[in-house]
Amino acid sequence: MKILLVTMTDKLAEKLSALNPELDYCAAVVDNVESAKEIFEQVGLSQVPLYPFRALQKLVKTLEYDYVLLVQERFYGMGIVKKLNVYGLPSNKLISFATLPTIGNWQTERHLRYYREHAQEFEMFATGTSYTETSIDIRKFKYKTFNFGTSSQDLYYSFQIAKSVILCGWGGHTSIRYALIGLAPYCFHFDLSQTYIFKSRVLPYLVAFDDVHNFPVPFDIYKGLLREEWLTQKPSIEKVNLNGVKSKKVIINPQTTNKGFTNWDKKYYPKTRDEYIKILDDYLTLCEENNIRPIMFAARATERFMENFNKQMLEEFYAFIEQALKNHSNAVFVDGWKWDGITYDDFYDLGHMNFRGAAKFSTYLNDFIEQLER
Repeated sequence: MKILLVTMTDKLAEKLSALNPELDYCAAVVDNVESAKEIFEQVGLSQVPLYPFRALQKLVKTLEYDYVLLVQERFYGMGIVKKLNVYGLPSNKLISFATLPTIGNWQTERHLRYYREHAQEFEMFATGTSYTETSIDIRKFKYKTFNFGTSSQDLYYSFQIAKSVILCGWGGHTSIRYALIGLAPYCFHFDLSQTYIFKSRVLPYLVAFDDVHNFPVPFDIYKGLLREEWLTQKPSIEKVNLNGVKSKKVIINPQTTNKGFTNWDKKYYPKTRDEYIKILDDYLTLCEENNIRPIMFAARATERFMENFNKQMLEEFYAFIEQALKNHSNAVFVDGWKWDGITYDDFYDLGHMNFRGAAKFSTYLNDFIEQLER
């Protein structure tokens, strides 16, 4: 199996130490050839041809390789992925690992390990994408809550987390009373494992669940690119963040940016939709079988985001939610898109709340839950 490696020289030795030492590199594309040459020699890879980034397009089109392996910093790497897409690299030829040396790849695994050790302390948990991560402030809830939401967490992986949380109780017992199920309006068409741009974000779920869902590259090849002892390490859970990321930034020029909603204008994936309708049904059933009240919710977005979002997809989303409520009488839905208690100052971009918005929205959710109990 031939690998075309694309990476920066920053922390290159650490990146190479995480990769399987048996990999056969046909070439490596780097930002600094001279610096990379020294590092490749130190790790016994002096025979690998090195090229600068300006040669990437030509190499993608002319070299013989089985896979392009992109090992990059998270946001810089996205730009390279977009270039590879433009160059015509098929999805089943690209594997992307971001920030290999960092603890971020163990976020979900560490969260679940922490939860298992403290399960009886919690009465609520939340799952979902970055909209869940940034909109839930656990300090505003009556019941102790663990926010498992994180960037690009699709409904499939939300369900895997929910199963791990709910089924880890002793003798079938769990202290969980409520499941906060964060659902973005595009969630029935978003399969993280099949996205071209966000491929790197599947790695934390390999670490947590030994699962890459519908990833276009065979599982054994994907996993085999990494050193086994690197994959199975257990970073400390002492500093686990139960509350998700809360930004202090305030959105700038909301009328001049399109970030967030335009990505879904022309995307529609019926196969993913059908699979994810079933996954949501299974998620709600799991809650019912364990006496947990499922609270589906859509986090509030800015007016500009909501006004420009794909109307057909939004109508479909509401129809699926309505059907889920008919099938599961104990489930409820909180539509943050119809809540007016927030302004642009409560967001750090068009779709994500900052810490002020999270405090307001979580107070709103908590009040809703307390009303349910009355």
